[in-house]
Amino acid sequence: MSLSQAQIDEFRDKGFVVVGGFFNPDEAAKISAWLDEMRDKQPADGEEAKYYETSPLNGENILVRIENVIGAQNQDMSDLVISDKAKEALTQLIGEAPVLFKEKANYKLPGCRADKLHQDQAAGWNAYCDFFITMGIAVDENRIDNGALSFMNSGNYKKELMTDEWKPLTEDDPPYQPEDEYVLIEANPGDVIFFDAYVPHGSPPNTGSRSRRNIFLTFNRESDGDMREKYYQDKWANYAPNQSAEARTDDSFRV
Repeated sequence: MSLSQAQIDEFRDKGFVVVGGFFNPDEAAKISAWLDEMRDKQPADGEEAKYYETSPLNGENILVRIENVIGAQNQDMSDLVISDKAKEALTQLIGEAPVLFKEKANYKLPGCRADKLHQDQAAGWNAYCDFFITMGIAVDENRIDNGALSFMNSGNYKKELMTDEWKPLTEDDPPYQPEDEYVLIEANPGDVIFFDAYVPHGSPPNTGSRSRRNIFLTFNRESDGDMREKYYQDKWANYAPNQSAEARTDDSFRV
């Protein structure tokens, strides 16, 4: 799917652009069923990596994310979400062929903690290269009650870190300040948000009764190389996947 020049310009001006209906209803339903399947199965060695945390709202151990979801173990779904139309749009935005850097299915179940206002690049990504684009796929309705994302909408940021690495920009929940510089993205299943690694964004805790599942696939330029295997080796050495009985209670900054 080719993006319009207006969409490309919006991405360059604001650091993100929302493309409604990027995946059709049938595709969105397949993606939703895939996330249910991954949630319910026990991954084998080398497959998906699950992360559980203890909810600060209700004290339950809940699934927060699954990483390493793209690959031979999920080939049909991998081809669906990283389709030719996705590659075309990413190439338009990044300026050359995209290479997958990392990915996660973010479950944001009821009771899930806030994702504090942050820049993705602050999560140690400078060790790999200086520019990334993430393709965020809305799997459920994203609304204020279930932790919809807010993005800086003014373009009033530099493509560099605005805080120290591993630090959020604020501990406050939305509405972020100054309030007129941020927008709540009420996305629908199948919508896609393309955003760069420097635009500030975050979401409140999920205080509602429904999940807010999104998939986030992050890409770098082909000229920067294929760093996905090294990223996951580093990630798992420092922040390993866990089981529900080993749910973490810390609130470390993780992207």
